[in-house]
Formats: sequence, structure tokens, C-alpha cells
Amino acid sequence: MKIKGKLSWNPKGFAFVESAGGEDVFVPQESLLGAIDGDIVDVWAYRDRKGLRGEVLTIHLRTSPLVSGRFRTMKKSGMLETFDPFPYAVVIPYGSHGQAKNGDVVLAAIDLPGRLKKTSSVTGRIERLLDIPGDIADDLRFVAHKHGISWRFSSEVERQAESVSRIDLAREIPRRKDLRDRVLFTIDGITAKDFDDAVGMERLEDGTFVLTVAIADVAHVVKKGTLLDAEAFARSFSVYFPEAAIPMLPEVLSNGIMSLKPNEDRLAVAVDIHLGPRGRLIGYECFEAVIRSHARLTYEEVNPFISGEGNLQNADNEIADRLLMLHRMAVNLYSNRRKRGCLDFDIPEVGITIGHDGDVDRVYRIKRGPAERLIEECMLLANHVVCSFLEKHMMPVLYRIHGAPKADDLFALATTLKEIGLDKDLYSRLYSAVHTGRHIPAIMQDITQLYKGSPLEGFVNQHILRSLMRARYSHEDLGHFGLATTGYLHFTSPIRRYPDMIIHRLVKMVLLSRKPSLKKERNKLLKYLKFAGNETSTKEQKTNDAMFEVIRLKTASFMMKHVGEVFDGVVTSILDFGIFVEIFDPPVDGLIVAHDQKKAAKDRKKKTKTLQALPGTVSLGDIVRVRLARVDPIKGHLDFTLERSCDNSEPLNKKGSGR
Repeated sequence: MKIKGKLSWNPKGFAFVESAGGEDVFVPQESLLGAIDGDIVDVWAYRDRKGLRGEVLTIHLRTSPLVSGRFRTMKKSGMLETFDPFPYAVVIPYGSHGQAKNGDVVLAAIDLPGRLKKTSSVTGRIERLLDIPGDIADDLRFVAHKHGISWRFSSEVERQAESVSRIDLAREIPRRKDLRDRVLFTIDGITAKDFDDAVGMERLEDGTFVLTVAIADVAHVVKKGTLLDAEAFARSFSVYFPEAAIPMLPEVLSNGIMSLKPNEDRLAVAVDIHLGPRGRLIGYECFEAVIRSHARLTYEEVNPFISGEGNLQNADNEIADRLLMLHRMAVNLYSNRRKRGCLDFDIPEVGITIGHDGDVDRVYRIKRGPAERLIEECMLLANHVVCSFLEKHMMPVLYRIHGAPKADDLFALATTLKEIGLDKDLYSRLYSAVHTGRHIPAIMQDITQLYKGSPLEGFVNQHILRSLMRARYSHEDLGHFGLATTGYLHFTSPIRRYPDMIIHRLVKMVLLSRKPSLKKERNKLLKYLKFAGNETSTKEQKTNDAMFEVIRLKTASFMMKHVGEVFDGVVTSILDFGIFVEIFDPPVDGLIVAHDQKKAAKDRKKKTKTLQALPGTVSLGDIVRVRLARVDPIKGHLDFTLERSCDNSEPLNKKGSGR
């Protein structure tokens, strides 16, 4: 039978084709016929004793792969030693190496075969050198090389950025709405350098409110088709590491003229959102503006202020009053979203503190406070409103979508939660919801509330997250499962996300009466949005992978100082070769290797979810005490030994409140 789907390549050499709603098809390397990871293909599939197996028949949609590696010169051509495994050898023909010399670290575009054929190699052309500043730490350098992330901008891009940064405000102010006297301010982390969103709120005489969200007008200076735009699209996202950042745009823009710094005139695309006292949307207006931020506030000072435990250092009473007004409105907006059935659970990010000597001083969990939630509610609402604005004017849209989870993944989640003692009523409701496809987000929310504050809170939230699909960008509105809504996009961060800049351009097309008037123009725009959605989704994943890998390496470096110490943690998964444990403080995970793999495999087949080979009996979700035995700082791996299992009589073996 013939099956169409997306090909996912495994570094071991084989691939799978992910069929829509069906069983995945295994494709051996000799049957790839030039296809690579991300291609949309047809495969001829047949069943053997191990499942579906297939061979690529047709490639419907090619990806545009960029591969990083070290360039090596040969007699008649060059080769690319790829940092990540790649299914084919990469040959760099003579004349396609640009300025690269033997040994340079480069990013190469792969020229894929035009038709299906058995092949062991492909050709490529070097796009750029991956030049990294000399003072960057080795782990960041390694990750940037591996993921093909460009650190420096070319001199041509820097010159163009410098040129466009010289904005003629005298020319722009008369044609924009002047909001310089309106009380707007930014709220960001204390270490943030680029401020692309400012907020403010006013109470009207009739008791309603106007929320203003002003976003840096990056599209005014980064014009489509320019070298600067091509560079921004090639990156698509800023990359944030603990002690450094790789911006999407040169600093003269990202930290300069586009950053909404206090007491400086800045160009913005803004939206005024008219709200009722309890957060009901009454109306909105989108427009180009010039603003002047009245204060640069931080989460670190706003959180204690809202909680009544501190004062604002950089704000007057007027800003303080409007901040509290915004907080009260944010509470209402959040309540309205919860009633709609959205998912909202905290997966605290891992924070890293780097000392003056460059070593990791601290690894900790970053929790959201009322200030982070305030900004989140403002940005979510602005994204919804701007999407409505574009749809109202019949414009194509680059949506932010989040597909509903697969039934198999949800059934697996239900089984996992049952094993840790989930309340029988909630388990029954979840199982019924998966069968009917209704009320799933609301039930997930009830489950997270049940475990909130318990030792299993992080475990439960992580397993719920793993059951969900990954959010992505699309030219089609397929809905957003997590937000329980349709009509959603990203508008609020054009300094660091290219999809947001695309939305700004679409909004400005409407405001400047440049909408596509002909069917041909509209189809061309739709085709571009389809392409941009696929490309930016792929680049977003690459960016996230790089940031996650740096966190893993940094935490491993920190744990090197704690080898031999004992920690408490929770069992997060059980595999044939051992069990994974996430310790509570610091928030890192590692592996307890099974001593008797045959016994472990036997237990696994019986689906007992225990490893009798380890001291005592260990089950999924158990709270255990472990000792750090080894650390691999190169791979970021930690090995634990089990000090005490849940068979002991001490209170260590308590499950979470859901037991």
C-alpha cells in the first residue's frame, strides 16, 4: 500500500515516515533514495513481523537543509565533516567553497538529487563561515557549531543595519498616532537588553478600560528583499544562552533604535484594546504610532510590588497605579481564558547563574510571578486581536497553531498517571475524554491543580507536556489546543522572532491600503506564508534544541562539583537499561543503570514498571534518594546510584497528594 507522510531520519541511519493518524513506516537507509529528514514523501509500505516497512516512491516537498561541519579540502573537491550525523556524505565541488579554507567551520546548503536514486553522497555549497568571537566559552562554541548557528553578522549586513537605523523621526511623527504622552512602560527580566513591547492602561469615564500594547516597528527598517531581511530570515530567532545571546538582528537595531528604551522616541505598531471591567472585549484599533516609554521595569521589582512586599524603584505613583490596574485586569483575562478551557500549567525554566570566573555558580528553577503573568495576558490578548484585525480585512495570515494530541499519546498519559495513583474519578474522566475528544484541556487542568505543590507536580506537568503536539507556524488556521481557541498568531516580539515581523508587514499592508487586490497576488502571498511557516518552525526547533543543550552542559558542569553527594528526586521514566530520576534541587536529571539488564527487560515485558535488579522495588513516580556517581561534562550526562528505594519505612517514600 502507498502511504504519504513526513520523513524523520534517525542518526543510526534509518528513517520513519509519520503517517497521518496511522502507524509509522520504517524505512531502511538503502530505501531512502535521496530523501532526507523533513521531506514529505510517498512510501510503498508492507508489513513484516516487526511492523510496517517501506521504500520511498515520491518526494512531494523538499526541505532546504543547511548542515554545519568542518570543511576539508581534497585534490579535486572538498568534503564536509558534519557535526551532526547526516544520511549521506557531503561533497563540496570545486568553486562551491566560497572563502572557506581547510579546517574552517562552515554552514553548507545541500543540493539534493533532482530525482529518486540510490545514493551515498550529495553535493553542497558553503553558505557562510561560522565565525565565533574568541571570548565565547567552549560549550557555547561547540553548540553553535553543532547546530549551525551564526554568531557574527557579515560586514555588509552590519553596514545596512547602521544605515537603516538612522530614522527620520520628523518625517514619521506627522503620519503616525502620537502616543508619547501616554503612560506606557516596559517590563522585562533584569538582564534583558532588547525591549520590544510596552504596555499601559487607562480607565475611561464609563468604567471601561483601554489596554495599549505597543510593539517595536521592526518592519519599518527591515524591508523585505534586502540583505538585512535575508539574514534575519536565515536566523529567524534570537538564541539566548545563560551568559550570552545571539540576536536575530544586529545590535544597532535589536539593542538600539528598535529597543523601546525609556524616555526615547521610538516607532511602534500599536493596538488599543477596549475592555469591560471584567475583561470582556468590546473593541480594538490597530495603528502605527510613535511612543516614549515612561519607565523600564523589571519582573524582579514588580513581583514583590504587586504582592505588597516591596516598592518600585524606577516609577512614580502614576505608573504604580496603572501597574496595579493592569494586574487586576490580567487576573480577569486569565480567569476568562480558564473558563474557555485553556491549558495553563507551570513548567519552570531552569535558570543558570554564571560567576565572574565563568563557572556555573547556581542552577535553579525560574517560577512565574504576577508580573510575568501580567505581561503574558497582555501579549496573548494582543495576538488574538491582531489576528482578528487581519482576518476582518480578508488578509492571509501566518498563524501560530497547536494541534490536538494523538489519542495514543493521551492513553499512554492516562496509564502513567494511573500508575502514580491518580484519583479514580479524574482517571475515568480523562479516559472518557480521550474516547470522545471533548473537554481534554479542562481535565488536564484539573489534574495539574490536584498535584500543585506536591513533590510530583513537576513530574505530572512534564508528562502532560510530552503528550501534547509541538506548536508551529502555518498559513492555515488549524486551531490552538493549548489556548483552546482559533485565530491566534505571534505579533509581539519582532526583534527576536521573524514570524512576528511577517505579521507586522501584513498589518502595515492593511493600514497603508496595500492589500493584495488580485487573486494571483493573494495566492503568491499564501504560497510565501506556507513556505515561511515551514521554515521558521524548523528553525525554531533548532534554536530550542541549541538552548536546551547548553542548559544540559551547564548543569553537568555544575554537578561536577557534587559527585558523591546525595539528593532526593522523583522517578520520571523506566527503561530496559535503567531508570531516569529528576532530582528536586538543583533541577537536573540523570540515569540509574540497571545492574541486571536481563531481569530489567523481563520486568519491562511484564509491564510491571519496576526494576527488581535495583535495591528494593522502584516504580514510576516514586520519590527516591540517589547518589551522584559520575558526570560526563562533554555529553551532559549524569549517572546516579540508588541509595534508598520506596520500600524503606522513612517518610521519603511518600507519593504526591494525588495518591
